Amino acid sequence: MTNDLFFDEFIAKDFIRQASIQSHRIGFYNLPDQDTTRILDFAKSKDVELIAVIGIGGSSLGAEAIYNFLNSKNHYARKLIFFDSTDPISIQNKINLIKKDRTIFLIISKSGTTVESISILKYLDQLFNFNRENLIVITDKNSPLEKFGETRNLEIFHIPDNVGGRYSVLTAVGLLPLALVGVNINSLLQGAKNLKNSFFSGNYDQIIQKAIYYVKYYNIYSLNCLFSYSESLRGFNSWYVQLWGESLGKRQLSSALKIGFTPIGLIGPTDQHSFLQLIMEGRTDKTVTVIKIKDFENNLTVPENRFKNLESLDMLNNIKFADLINMQCDSTIKALESVNLPLDVIELESISEESIGGLIYYYELLTALVAMQLNINAYDQPGVELGKKILKNKMSKN
Repeated sequence: MTNDLFFDEFIAKDFIRQASIQSHRIGFYNLPDQDTTRILDFAKSKDVELIAVIGIGGSSLGAEAIYNFLNSKNHYARKLIFFDSTDPISIQNKINLIKKDRTIFLIISKSGTTVESISILKYLDQLFNFNRENLIVITDKNSPLEKFGETRNLEIFHIPDNVGGRYSVLTAVGLLPLALVGVNINSLLQGAKNLKNSFFSGNYDQIIQKAIYYVKYYNIYSLNCLFSYSESLRGFNSWYVQLWGESLGKRQLSSALKIGFTPIGLIGPTDQHSFLQLIMEGRTDKTVTVIKIKDFENNLTVPENRFKNLESLDMLNNIKFADLINMQCDSTIKALESVNLPLDVIELESISEESIGGLIYYYELLTALVAMQLNINAYDQPGVELGKKILKNKMSKN
């Protein structure tokens, strides 16, 4: 955090020690070190225009976040779409984008029995006659979906047993569709690896300070606002909301005490004209993290254009939009500092694979650290599972 926060070196070292122990059984810690040969070889073998992911939640949000972030600048020749809702209009609109012989589909479900994804798979199968050439399965080993894939001789990629769905973006779940699009997934993993190495080498950066602060004051600051100053980060905000909410909204393992952090995703400068009012003068129950991009690598500039009766705004002339959005960001930071809210700033060097890879790993690690110290299980979701059971009971009675 940027203001003076409680920080104890002994506690910081204990965070690292506990994370090191946990890394032996929780798989996301070690994903930056994986071998990507099979994924890259497979991606190179496919000549397609469109990649369509059938998946929901952790099976789609991470890949979508990374794709939207990078595609905003790179404009990949291949496009990536997501069938991530049972909304019939949304399904139909996406089907209208598909060229049958130029599209490859990925069905992604960790359990292999996700109702939303399998319902969409069933519908699309009657349209596209899925086979080894146009459908890939990504799922847990020995899941029902894998067994289905084997009946059609489909290519199958496994999700590691010890990696939960919302932590799976750096497995085949995210890496395969991104590699098919043209993302440099090794650079993506290098960004995550840089963050991992920094943390485990004992670099007591803001991630440890922030985790300590959240744990110490979780009863006071239960709302965590992520204020991202780029449209390219809208998808990342959605991924963060799932990761934070589903991982940290739990009962304690040692008691019946319910603990919950409420994640809020905001986009600057849009939300500085609305939600910022609530942060500044509403209840003091919020922390704020601002994400800014140092170099947009774009020279789009306000022209030397003078409007009658708007002379007071001639100060805008010749300002680069990249500079303008960062001035807006810095102004919001100054405003937040003036009311003494818990605030920290994450600066991304640029819109690049390394930047987003590091940011993904940063938040996965932060989530794990907070959960460990609050004695909650960051890797299950009993509240979500209950809703799934109720849905299946309703369908069985139809």
